[in-house]
Amino acid sequence: MKKTTFATVFAVLFSAAVFAGTSVISEGDVVAAALKNNPGLIAAEKMASSYDAKSHKEFFLENPMIGFDVMGVRDYTTDLNSSMQKYLTISQKVPFPLKYIWKASGAVSESNLYRRMEEMKKFETENSARAAYYGLYKTSKYIEITSGALSVLKQISNIAFAKYNQGMVSQQDVFKSDLETSLLENELLSLNSQKESDLQRLRQVTADSDLLTGTAYSLEDPAVPELKAVFEEIKASAVTQAPAIKVAAADSETAESMSNMAIADYLPDFNLFYKKSVDPGSSDYEFMIEADIPLWFLNNQQADIGQKSEMAGSKNSTLEDEKNRVIFEAKDHYEIIKSDYRLIDLYKNKIIPQAEAGLKSALASYQSKKIEFMTLLDSERMLLDMKKDYYMRITEYLMHLRELEELTGRKLTTD
Repeated sequence: MKKTTFATVFAVLFSAAVFAGTSVISEGDVVAAALKNNPGLIAAEKMASSYDAKSHKEFFLENPMIGFDVMGVRDYTTDLNSSMQKYLTISQKVPFPLKYIWKASGAVSESNLYRRMEEMKKFETENSARAAYYGLYKTSKYIEITSGALSVLKQISNIAFAKYNQGMVSQQDVFKSDLETSLLENELLSLNSQKESDLQRLRQVTADSDLLTGTAYSLEDPAVPELKAVFEEIKASAVTQAPAIKVAAADSETAESMSNMAIADYLPDFNLFYKKSVDPGSSDYEFMIEADIPLWFLNNQQADIGQKSEMAGSKNSTLEDEKNRVIFEAKDHYEIIKSDYRLIDLYKNKIIPQAEAGLKSALASYQSKKIEFMTLLDSERMLLDMKKDYYMRITEYLMHLRELEELTGRKLTTD
């Protein structure tokens, strides 16, 4: 009795120690790490900031030119004397007002394009982190249920071996159980190898090469919220809020601004020139306005206008194509999500409980010699396949849900 009590206490304490040293990793932890550390996202943020800074200078005129003009200097000398006329000069280049507006608008459009690209990269990074987490979660669950199936199979093998020793079954039952055990053991080796690959993918997307190395951990079960929104609502969000469409729209606006700026080359730029005498007692000054004219427009502006106009038309067509693509993909994700959610519920509440009950019944029937060994193995295989498919459907459902949220640019469920 004392030995039993001591063993029980030791087991409890050991389990508590292991649990205390186990870190729990959640989907949110992985996403937060990726959004903070992912090099691709950081690069997109810096690129957007650089174009923000670039756009600001387009709201200001070019720096003026200030000079000093001396008239009447004798040949071969630099002597300055009171007989020479001296002037202070200031010149300022001023673009045609409409050209200035278009130029500033183009800079804003370009900056907006890179901000939209940053936003899209953020969604992509978040989804990559979620996909990596779901992959590791699914593999971990496969290892767990395969280990459980292996334990059950070893129990079946012991029963088959005992019945064989009693002369109740043929040696084939023992051979079949040993073969099935070997197959599951090999599958576990493959799954553990896959788990290492999944871990590496997680480290890559979070830019943390030390993540989950040499640490006992467990993965938090991800929430599986139901998508209740109807497709028309999702479609309306997708065509206006999808990051990819926002990028295409910003790209189209930038191309349109570039086309306008090409047309603006027909409009003159002005050069304002002011010249003031600095000789004592003199108040003389000069004021001059210059304007450039598109004299060589057939060779310069005309070709540029044609190229920029065609580019703007191309970007508009790309935007329409992107809208059609997003609607199609949203519909595809939506139908898979609805189908998977029904299957997840069916597996959880009906199929898996029935398969578990079927295996329990088959095990009892085999012990009482009411069924053949292969019937028992089929029940065990069926339960393993059903559990695997259940977790495959969960991860598939979640991934399509997150991709649909990326397409619509917003959360679609309340987790």
